[in-house]
Amino acid sequence: MNTELEKEAEDVAPVEQELHEPLTPDEVYPVVLAAGASSRMGSPKAGLDFGGQTALARILETCAELGLGEPVVVTGAHPEETRAAAGDHAARFVRNARWETGRTSSLQRGLLAIPGDASAVLLWPVDACLPGVEVVTELVAALTHTPNAQAAVPCHDRHRGHPLLIGAEALPRFLDLGPDESARELVRTLAAEGRLVHVEVSEKSVLMNVNTPQDHTRWRLLAPRRRRGE
Repeated sequence: MNTELEKEAEDVAPVEQELHEPLTPDEVYPVVLAAGASSRMGSPKAGLDFGGQTALARILETCAELGLGEPVVVTGAHPEETRAAAGDHAARFVRNARWETGRTSSLQRGLLAIPGDASAVLLWPVDACLPGVEVVTELVAALTHTPNAQAAVPCHDRHRGHPLLIGAEALPRFLDLGPDESARELVRTLAAEGRLVHVEVSEKSVLMNVNTPQDHTRWRLLAPRRRRGE
């Protein structure tokens, strides 16, 4: 059976070669999406334990290890609990008052909070917390060295995952999304235009999607225990 990526590959439009300036880590700003109600989970996803750390703390620690720009954490339904889940990790917290309208509004709230001169944004759902330094490093390298690319996404077994790295050229298109439009559809459009680079990685965790306690139990088993500074 053909994967989604194989079906889309037939429709990629040819584009003129465009080269990028090399990205440095401090030019990449993480936007962590943590605004949802987590109704099926029963508790805020940011505070879920994975290997002795909360989901949010794992992401923020990975960002610090990489030397990325100041992370922006978008809160919504559970602002206080989300802040507490960060522990003593540095981040800027912004609240999406319209979180109930869906993830697109949270994404846009986060994008509006990053510096205007950011070269790229790392869009990171809080429940996709296990991908580590190696995955992000590969995304940055791919976006830098692939002509025409405006975004880079990790893939495992030819399925797209998280986090998504978005170059500055594509950010206005994400900001222009309507309330009923999804970032996923725009990612498909970028792929069809030949402006999305797929980075195949060995880490299955890029496919994380934690919505229920059963999901949490399954993915938590894959989380290596990590102490601060390791």
